[in-house]
Amino acid sequence: MFFRFLALILSLFVIGTGELLPGGVIEPLAEGLGVSIPTAGLVITAYAATVVFGSPIVTGLTTRLSRRTLLIGLMSLATIGNLISALADDYGVLIVGRVITALSHGTFAAASIVVASTMVPPEKAGTAVSRVLLGFNLAAVVGVPLGTMIGQHFGWHAPFRVTAGLSVLAMILLAVAMPKTQAAAPTSIKDELRVFGRRKILVGILTTALSTGGFFTIVTFMVPLATEVGGLSTGSVPVMLVVYGIGSIAGNWVGGKVADKGLMRALAGTLAALTVTCALFYFAAPVTVLAWLFFFLFALAQFAILPALQGSVLSEAAEAPTFAVTVNVAALQVGATLGSWYGGRVIDAFGVRGITLAAAALVAVSTLIATWSWQQDRAKAAVPAAPAPEPAA
Repeated sequence: MFFRFLALILSLFVIGTGELLPGGVIEPLAEGLGVSIPTAGLVITAYAATVVFGSPIVTGLTTRLSRRTLLIGLMSLATIGNLISALADDYGVLIVGRVITALSHGTFAAASIVVASTMVPPEKAGTAVSRVLLGFNLAAVVGVPLGTMIGQHFGWHAPFRVTAGLSVLAMILLAVAMPKTQAAAPTSIKDELRVFGRRKILVGILTTALSTGGFFTIVTFMVPLATEVGGLSTGSVPVMLVVYGIGSIAGNWVGGKVADKGLMRALAGTLAALTVTCALFYFAAPVTVLAWLFFFLFALAQFAILPALQGSVLSEAAEAPTFAVTVNVAALQVGATLGSWYGGRVIDAFGVRGITLAAAALVAVSTLIATWSWQQDRAKAAVPAAPAPEPAA
C-alpha cells in the first residue's frame, strides 16, 4: 500500500513539475530559442489548452485499459514529451514536446485519484485523494524552485532532463507497485457521457471552474500583491512562497480529513472558508505581518477544497469515474485561465489590492452553488421512504 501511494505521489510530482516548469525558466528559455517572452509564454498556454481539450479524448480512447497499463502508458507519454522538450533547440519542437506531455496530464491525474480511492475503505476516500494530490503540492513547493535554480545555473534544458529522468523512475515504481488486477470496468462512451446528466457532477465541475478561477485570481499575481501591497522586499519573495507551500500542504491534509466526514458538507464549508479568507485578505494585505499570515491561510483554504472538489465528482460517477474526474481536472485548467485573465482586468481597473475581493466574489458564487446542492441532498434525505405494502391476508 505504501509503495502504491509513493508511486502515485512521485508520478503526480513529475506531472505537476513538468506543467509549471516553463514559468520558472521563461527568460532563459526565450533567450535560448530567440523568441520574445510573450511568445515563450505560449508554451504554458499550449499545455493548458491541451489538458482542457485533449484529456477527455485521451480518457475516452483508453476506457478499456487496465488502470495499471493506463498509468504506465501515460507516464511513458510524459517521459517522451519531457525528453523532446529537453532536446528542443527549436520553438516548434518545444511546443510539440509540451503538447505530448500535456496529453498525459488530465487522464493520469484522474486515474491516480480513482486508484487511490479504491485502495482504502469508502469512508477514507477523502484522505486517500489528498495523499496523492500531495504530489502536486510538492511540485509547486519543491519541484519548480529546484527546477528554476537548475535552469539558472545549467541552462533551461537541464530541468527538463531531470524531469524526464524522474519520469522514468516513476514509471518503474508504477510497474512494480501497481497490481495487475487493477482493471477498469468495461464501459462505452455512451455510459461515460451519461453521468454528466447528474446534478452533483455538474455542480462539482462548475464549482471547480469557478473556485479555481477565484483563487488563481490571487495566485497569478501573488508576487505583486506581496511586494506592492504587502511591503515585502523582493528578497523575501522566495520565503513567502515557502510559507505559501507549507500552507498548501497543511490545507491538503485538512481537506482530506474534512472530506471524510461528508463530501458536500466539506465542499460547501471549505469554499465558504476560502471566500472569507480572500475577503479578509483585502484588509490584511497592506500590513506586512498580516500579509505573511494570510499567504499561509490563503494557501491552507485554497488546497483544503481540492479533496472535496474531486471527491464529490468521484463519488457520483461510479460507472465512469476516470472520465468524470478527467473533465473535472480539465475544469481546473479552465479556472486557472479564467482567473489569470480576470485578475489582470481587475488590476487594470482597481489596482493589485482589488484582486482579493474579486477572488472572494468568484469563490462566493461557487460556495452558493455547492451549498444549494448540499441542501438539496439534505432535503432529499429528510423525505421519509414510502411504507412497504402489507402482505395480503
